[in-house]
Amino acid sequence: MHHRIKLFACIFRNKSSNRGTIYPKCIQKCRMTDLQWQSALYDLRRQIVAGDLPGGTKLRASHLAVQMDISRTPISEALVKLEGEGLLVRDKSGYTVRTFDLQEVYDAIELRGLLEGAAVRKAAERGVSEVELQKLNELLQALDDVLTRDQLADYDALNHDFHLQLAQASNSDILVAEVKRSYRFPFAAPSAFPTHAGDAKRFRASLAIGQHHHQQILLAITRREGTRAAALMSEHALLAHENVLVATQKQEAIPQLALVRTPV
Repeated sequence: MHHRIKLFACIFRNKSSNRGTIYPKCIQKCRMTDLQWQSALYDLRRQIVAGDLPGGTKLRASHLAVQMDISRTPISEALVKLEGEGLLVRDKSGYTVRTFDLQEVYDAIELRGLLEGAAVRKAAERGVSEVELQKLNELLQALDDVLTRDQLADYDALNHDFHLQLAQASNSDILVAEVKRSYRFPFAAPSAFPTHAGDAKRFRASLAIGQHHHQQILLAITRREGTRAAALMSEHALLAHENVLVATQKQEAIPQLALVRTPV
């Protein structure tokens, strides 16, 4: 909306025709500002969720503008958006990366499970098309392949795509939007813990259990068992809960832990 206001400011009335004239340079400037805002938002959100910007880090628009080599306006807009998403808190001197306690992390994971559960229940109850089932089965097979070949570098993106495809099978724009929003909280996204070759056996076992859940969830959707699909999805989300608990207890070297305030 704010970019539309800027665009309207570039419209001048022609007295003879009483029609507005939009100057190309104004349109180009507004589009560039919009792209810069989206780029800054994505980059800052990625750094926060990944733990590259630890909890308590001070963020100022003037400093970030220099680092990103863009004006302060899109940076300021991105910071306001991130505050609205709950990733930043505002104070007199600017913004600070929010620190989460463990219960907030668990709540975010549980919320994601409930939202995804509602999505798969709706998908099962309405019935999904052959095209949708084929796409889901292809992603499921791709996940099987990377686990079998131990190519875990490809797992995160495929896992994210599978979960998102499950949500989209609900055919509900509102549910899909809310599921996507739940992914923005640290630890809540399907692949919140990046996989890598050095992962412990425990975590690899967790991936195997998660893949079994995937298979059972898709089977429940295929059989149009909505209640079972939702229950399985909620149980599936608890794996992330367990991963967070063990990671904090063992103080594992996971970047996102920089955002978590652990009990003393």
